[in-house]
Amino acid sequence: MPNLLAAICTAATAFVGTICTPGTPGTHAAVLVLGGSGGGDGLAPFATRFAQRGYVAASVAYFGAPGLPDALDEIPVETVEKALAAVAQRPDVDPSRIGLFGDSKGGELALLAASTYPQFRAVVAVVPSPFAWSGASLGSSWTVGGKPVPYVQLERRPRGGPFRGFGNGTPVESRRAYDASMRLHRSAIPAATFHLENVRGPILLLAGDDDGVWDSPAQCAIGIAYLHARAHPYADEYVHYPNAGHAFLFATPARPLVEGARGTLTVRFGGTPAGNVAAHDAAWTKIDDFLTRALGA
Repeated sequence: MPNLLAAICTAATAFVGTICTPGTPGTHAAVLVLGGSGGGDGLAPFATRFAQRGYVAASVAYFGAPGLPDALDEIPVETVEKALAAVAQRPDVDPSRIGLFGDSKGGELALLAASTYPQFRAVVAVVPSPFAWSGASLGSSWTVGGKPVPYVQLERRPRGGPFRGFGNGTPVESRRAYDASMRLHRSAIPAATFHLENVRGPILLLAGDDDGVWDSPAQCAIGIAYLHARAHPYADEYVHYPNAGHAFLFATPARPLVEGARGTLTVRFGGTPAGNVAAHDAAWTKIDDFLTRALGA
């Protein structure tokens, strides 16, 4: 365990979220943090964690909070740009060392944002997609310059289709819906894939082999193959963890998150208790080492 710094956290004023700073003087590398489909500022604790390790860290909400869209539909990528500009202007931040972290749908948005804004010099995307999926309704999850980003349509047929366990008291596994949609709309994936070759730094993709929400290993494999095919000139990495599910990064021995509540439903995140906890420990070590190499602290 490293010697942790005292993090000082306050509500952001230029965007919706939380800013945490390390208790040390001087200029620092920075990390922006994007949460998943739960919305709001749910990953503020991760900003605290990064600040304790020497970064100025900002968790950035993009829907599901006051002043933001209620649903995950056509979210402007400029939401991230606004937070990026605010963080880069801080006197305690070195603007040449700003990274981006995203989990799940936040990982999807992180890859889009880093492909759009060259100021980001490193990206960590956990159980992400390198292409846009549809949002909460039938349109794209994201917009750039006011225009919807091309996307892959998620076919939602929970009562007669691929959602396993819907309405019968067993945990819902959305992975089947995503798998079926990837097969049905495979021809849409190339146009929906983000221009990852534009990212001005290394990309770390992390997946759980037993992801019950969507096929993060297949999606990460698409992303790393895209980068290799375009000779992305950075030390990109893809790591996948056996017996780990969608929520492994949040797992603890007391709360291994094989499944969890989403509204009135119980969702199967996947993995085993031991697999999720082991992946949690290994992934955070990997993330810390990756960001240290890419950004310093």
